[in-house]
Amino acid sequence: MGQRLGLCDGAHYPELTVKWHGMTDKDGVTRDVTTYEDGSCSVCCSITIGDVKREMWLPVMDYRNNAIIGTVGADGRPTGPDARAISDAKQRCLVKCLAAYGLGHYLYSGEDVPPNISVEQIVEAPVKPKKKKKAAKKKKKKEPVVESPDAGALKDELIALTHKLNDGGWIPDDATKAQIKSAVTDLDVEALTSLVKTLQKAEKPLLLLNDDTKEDN
Repeated sequence: MGQRLGLCDGAHYPELTVKWHGMTDKDGVTRDVTTYEDGSCSVCCSITIGDVKREMWLPVMDYRNNAIIGTVGADGRPTGPDARAISDAKQRCLVKCLAAYGLGHYLYSGEDVPPNISVEQIVEAPVKPKKKKKAAKKKKKKEPVVESPDAGALKDELIALTHKLNDGGWIPDDATKAQIKSAVTDLDVEALTSLVKTLQKAEKPLLLLNDDTKEDN
């Protein structure tokens, strides 16, 4: 089970081969996953560019990054993770394998974007209006955040978006994790709104990338 790529829009690139490795079951069917006795399974892929080969493997996990354990059916045979969970694991495994070549290495170094590229070029950051300075006035104490009628809905939307992007292979950096945790804990409407808008803009490109990769496979 593999795919070879060499041309893209008339431009020539090094030949790329992607292969998925699995196991042959007792019925003689070759599958692209490896199943274990407890009903869990894992995926493994290899990418060859020129003479260089990289291989990566990943268990099929839920959104908490725990391996999905299958159950035993009425016929006594184990039933493992469904097709969606396996598909998500394959996309994540493919990204990790590409990272072994250095692609996206800046993400693993704690950076949000590649060197020499501003955040605005990827996601248009919301612009907050500047507050006018008031002369000769004492600073007011920061009032505690009061939950508004929309805070609960924004919180649920942010959590749902985070889980959806996580299932699509998105891994937030530590700073983004801290921002999400703070906004959810404090029910800060302004912060929740800003994060939801930013994730919504990043959602479409990520899902399109996953769909393109699935069609290629």
